[in-house]
Amino acid sequence: MEFITFTSIDVSRIVGQAIINSYKKSIRKKLQVNLENPDVEIHALVRENEFLLGINTTGKSLHKRGYRVYEHPAALKPTIAAAMLKISGWTPHRSLIDPMCGGATIPIEAAFIAHNIAPNRYRTDFAFLKHKMFKVEEFEEFRKRTLEKERINGFEIYGMEKFQKHLEGGIKNAEKAGVRRAINFKIGDATIKTDYPPALEFIVTNPPYGVRMIPDEKTLHLYEKILETLKNIAPGSTLVLITAATKRFQKAVEKTKTQIKEAKRVIHGQLKTTIFKCKI
Repeated sequence: MEFITFTSIDVSRIVGQAIINSYKKSIRKKLQVNLENPDVEIHALVRENEFLLGINTTGKSLHKRGYRVYEHPAALKPTIAAAMLKISGWTPHRSLIDPMCGGATIPIEAAFIAHNIAPNRYRTDFAFLKHKMFKVEEFEEFRKRTLEKERINGFEIYGMEKFQKHLEGGIKNAEKAGVRRAINFKIGDATIKTDYPPALEFIVTNPPYGVRMIPDEKTLHLYEKILETLKNIAPGSTLVLITAATKRFQKAVEKTKTQIKEAKRVIHGQLKTTIFKCKI
């Protein structure tokens, strides 16, 4: 079998020329191309025998919510945080804590879910607003109806953090997101049982991996201590945790006799991570 080799540059050139030719044939005008600030951004994907063509309707990535004024050095993508909450099975009327909340991404995303708040409600730069097939007036009406559905009630969402600097940063992020009063923030150590609030049902967290924040040899001990602490204070609860130190977490699980219910591989930035769902 003969294989034809090509690069992304080849795909870009051929697809671009096809679009220019099609536009000229339909409109009878030459298409103006602006690579720096395009009105319409077209994406082409070639994968084995599959070819996908589409337009960018969002603009910048949807994980950029616009509320992050404090950047934790090991911050979690908001979209992954929201996915972890979904995987956990948590519902707003159940108690939830992130015991290593850092910049508070997980508690903020939980507050959005609990209070029916659209995560990107402040964004006005969606790419589709430049497209003639969409009407700005209809979008603004939809935004208005969406904002009217927001509600702030008293749910048990906790953000705990060991370091004052990160806790204050998380509070600033929550304030910018408009959910400060929906989250209970507190100083506390994830390995100390007396620092936790009572009657916990769900724990969703993004701990250090031993890649960015702490040395590798301490990661296993940290995971063991966290699991032991949770077994003492919240037996029967659900833990959802993301880590790039997959083997070290699995060793900690074995040592503490914790049950892994589910594991999903996820690429987070440049790291190959795993989201674990465990029964404590």
